[in-house]
Amino acid sequence: MAKTLAILFALLTIASPANAAPALWKVSDENSSIWLFGSIHLLPPGTEWRTEIFDNLIDEAERVYFETDLGPAAQADIVALTMQRGFAMDGRLLNQRIDAKLMGKVRSAAEDLALPVPTLLAMQPWLAASTISLSALTHAGYDPTSGVETELIKEIPVDRQGFLETAEEQINAIAGGSDEDQVAMLEATLAELERLVAMIDEMKLAWLDGTPEALADLFLAEMGAYGEGFMDRLIVQRNLNWVEQIEGMLERDEAAFLVVGAGHLVGEHSVVTQLEAAGYSSERLQ
Repeated sequence: MAKTLAILFALLTIASPANAAPALWKVSDENSSIWLFGSIHLLPPGTEWRTEIFDNLIDEAERVYFETDLGPAAQADIVALTMQRGFAMDGRLLNQRIDAKLMGKVRSAAEDLALPVPTLLAMQPWLAASTISLSALTHAGYDPTSGVETELIKEIPVDRQGFLETAEEQINAIAGGSDEDQVAMLEATLAELERLVAMIDEMKLAWLDGTPEALADLFLAEMGAYGEGFMDRLIVQRNLNWVEQIEGMLERDEAAFLVVGAGHLVGEHSVVTQLEAAGYSSERLQ
């Protein structure tokens, strides 16, 4: 469920062009380098996105870092955290947290997507928003069990895997806002629902084409609908945390390969931009 969060804001899908080459960076200090790849967390089976450069660097890296652990053992913790943070523990149903007009939109979306309204009523607004978005994507052919990380984590030996944050930290980025923030997230989700697939198709093409500038325009425009607080929690603060960790990797000369959501590597707050501002050199490899 933790990946649902990132899915909503940085995932692309369907068939890929013949020469797909999603953006990949090398960041270096005087005597070491790390590599940064912007991923898509959910893809349909058969999507071709890997390149020879990507595979070679993955093989050469001492350690491959993901945002958070998605292995089988971690799933139980993710489910427990989602239940704890996502379902109402105070007896107030969703229709008591939002106004009648917004609740009408929730019911309409639930009917269109064959979602059980009683389940949504038991949710906090952030989880209701995430559930509706994910359901819309799966109805459009997206596969929640496919994606860059899901594929790679099966290939990388456990002793070569690293993680930038815990599942709790990742869920807090979504669920940590005020009640007003959560309601704004739900409102924005329902407002964008009709054009969700078309919007993600555009992002997908920008990702596969290796044009992060175009991806940034689309991604940041979409994120704006969710409010500054949400953007700060989901992107800005997490990027700052990761930059600090990457500086440690470079300081100890660790040949690390990082796979993070593509939305974290675009725009003024991107991990790459912040590392450049800190004095490190960067190079686009594809």
